[in-house]
Amino acid sequence: MEPLIRALGDGYEQVRCAAARALGEIGEVAVEPLIRALGDWDERVRHAAAWALVKIGQAAVEPLIRALGDGDKRVRREAAWALGEIGDAQAVEPLIRALGDDEDSEVRGAAACGLGEIGDARAVEPLIWALGDGDEQVRYAAAWALGRIGDAQAVEPLIRALGDGDEQVRCAAARALGEIGDAQAVEPLIRALGDGDEQVRYAAARALGRIGDAQAVEPLIRALGDGDEQVRYAAAWALGRIGDARAVEPLIRALGDGRIRHAAARALGEIGEVAVEPLIRALGDGDERVRHAAAEALVKIGQAAVEPLIRALGDERVRHAAMEALAKIGWAAVEPLIRALGDERVRHAAMEVLAKIGLAAVESLVKDDREGSTGVAKVAVEPLIRVLEGRDLINLVASEWSCCIEIIAREAGCAPLLWEGGDREDLSRAAARFRSAIREPARWEEAASRAAQSGYSGTGVGDYGVAERR
Repeated sequence: MEPLIRALGDGYEQVRCAAARALGEIGEVAVEPLIRALGDWDERVRHAAAWALVKIGQAAVEPLIRALGDGDKRVRREAAWALGEIGDAQAVEPLIRALGDDEDSEVRGAAACGLGEIGDARAVEPLIWALGDGDEQVRYAAAWALGRIGDAQAVEPLIRALGDGDEQVRCAAARALGEIGDAQAVEPLIRALGDGDEQVRYAAARALGRIGDAQAVEPLIRALGDGDEQVRYAAAWALGRIGDARAVEPLIRALGDGRIRHAAARALGEIGEVAVEPLIRALGDGDERVRHAAAEALVKIGQAAVEPLIRALGDERVRHAAMEALAKIGWAAVEPLIRALGDERVRHAAMEVLAKIGLAAVESLVKDDREGSTGVAKVAVEPLIRVLEGRDLINLVASEWSCCIEIIAREAGCAPLLWEGGDREDLSRAAARFRSAIREPARWEEAASRAAQSGYSGTGVGDYGVAERR
């Protein structure tokens, strides 16, 4: 260890940093040299020593508490920070004394942050007093710490801090009020949406979203027109969190704001079912970006959007975007789409979507219409053929895709090919009828022939349409 201790006095800060980190790995016996290194003239070395003490943990707490009384303010500041990171409750009272008594504002600020990290309720009253500190960085740290602790005693003092002369303190106060989540803060935070500093307005909007009170909806809707894009973004996020239907139309309009389009789409997705019909209308917007954002929101809504989207397949203005949204929703849309195959107005588009969703949709078709009783399979032949096009069809009759072939074969009048059994002549006759149902007859005839040569009997199809071999 001695060489490492000597290295803490090396002329190169990189060497001193490396020595501090290495001493942190050694443990308790390295505490005192590391405490001394907290006074290094180079900030990087001081921070490396502080992190090493944090790594050592409990064994460093009492030496760090003693270091709060060191004559070097740099040592005191780093000690306060390290005690907060370690999080031991022994440090609460010493940090409270440092917060109230230390002559250096940076030490007081570090003490406030340390108390926030520890989160002990004993610190609430001293931190409230620190909101009146003469240094804005201490007031900022105190507001931040009160938000971390989350005690309702701090609500009224933090509301007063929304009027602080420093914008960073006002920001921290707004964020802290959002963390605490008390409804008393709603009206003051609404007023803060009109603050002259955009960072304060942003923090106020986020805080209102966290609290979730419907009283904030109209002011947040107005904030969607703020001159700062980050404020508009926060307003959209907050409206999504609150989930009030009044926000739907304004958020639909905000889909046209390139800076916050995705935030508005996510917010509409959070609001849910009440947003579905306006979003479907937005699928026909003249701006492609708005259409895309509306589709994104509908996909987020999921199941509740499926039936309205299927109805929208009958409207040529929004059909393509509705199809894309349904395909992305995926499995949740399969059963409603299968039912929609009976509606001539949307049948073709529904088949296209089922084909995009793929095998899962096809399996459902087989399960629902194994005996041909519902007539669903008859209208599904074309999309199933498209699903299979371009694949190696030689062995498909005995693969997981046999469920597709089962439907096509049955509708082509050649069911024996797959499940009624028969010899090679039966297969040949079935293949002849099968050819008329598909677009590449030579390849399907080859598949049927290969199945016969390999001993495929067609004796059964599993629950999900997987063909079995003899």
